[in-house]
Parts: sequence; C-alpha cells; structure tokens
Amino acid sequence: MDNGAGSYRRFLSGDDEGIREIINAYYDGLAHYLNAYVNNMDDAEDMAEETIIVLATKKPKFSGKSSFKTWLYAIGRNLAIDFIRCRPQETEQLSEELAGSDGGYGDAEEIYIEQEERERLYQAMDSLKPDYRRVLQLKFYEGKDLQEISGLMGKTSAGTYHLFERAKKALRKKLEIAGNGGRL
Repeated sequence: MDNGAGSYRRFLSGDDEGIREIINAYYDGLAHYLNAYVNNMDDAEDMAEETIIVLATKKPKFSGKSSFKTWLYAIGRNLAIDFIRCRPQETEQLSEELAGSDGGYGDAEEIYIEQEERERLYQAMDSLKPDYRRVLQLKFYEGKDLQEISGLMGKTSAGTYHLFERAKKALRKKLEIAGNGGRL
C-alpha cells in the first residue's frame, strides 16, 4: 500500500495527522485533475476540498483494489460529475460560440443542434440506473477501457462487459424514445 493508504488508515484510527498528510500529498494534483472536468480552477479547488471533506466525514472504505491516489481521484471525479450535472446550462458559452462564428446562420444552427443533441444525451443518461450511468461515463467521457472500469467498479471483467452492453442498450432505448435514433 502507498503512503496515502497508510495515512488514511491512521486517520481512521483517530490520528488527525493522517488527513493532513493526505491533503499535503494529494490536494494540488487532485485540484488540477478536477480542473479538466470543470474547466474552472476555483471550482476544481472546491471539488478537491469537498473530496477531502468526504474522506473526513463519511470515511468511505478503501479496499486496496487500486492505488490510494486512484481511489481518491475517483471520489473527486464523481463529485465533479455531480457538480457538472447540477450546474445550470451555460447559455453564456453558447452565446460566445455564436458571437465567435462568422455570422452565418449555418454555424449558429449547427451549434444549436449540437447543444440540443448533447442535452438529449445528458437527459437520457440521467434517467439511467446509477451503474449504467457510471459505466457509460467511464467508457465514453473518460476513455477508460473495460478492464480499468472493472477495477474502478469492483466487478469482474465479464460482469463489466455485460453491464456495459446493457447500459448501451438502455441508453439507445431512451434516445429512441426521445427521437434521437439511438445512435451510439
């Protein structure tokens, strides 16, 4: 086990110095990692703090199936995904994209259609079972292969493969209902 795991074990045993060591060792890297998700360093730092707060208050179990850093970053990533999902649609970004175009209606229409398709996909994803949502996010948004996903989700390779296939099928069905054709 790495130092983070040892520090966390000590913290769970009542030694507050363990959580300080985790903060000193991982906070900056975690914030930079989360910035890739939220595209705002202030929000990324908030997410990193929230990750440490989850460790300190909820005290999730570290199984040792991955490195402590991978486990910690996965907690932060999940918080960032929840943050992104709850964040209101950024109409400002769409306005900037439209303003930056050459003024042709084709560009504005393409941007609008892409936004609409993205919104339908997000709504369909949000309506899936949590495990389905998670496996699809790890595969499509984070580019993880099924072997990595197996480790992150604590499932066998075969179980992850079947979960992924069922998740794709469920998402296709949701998209077909929404009139998107169900293309994946």
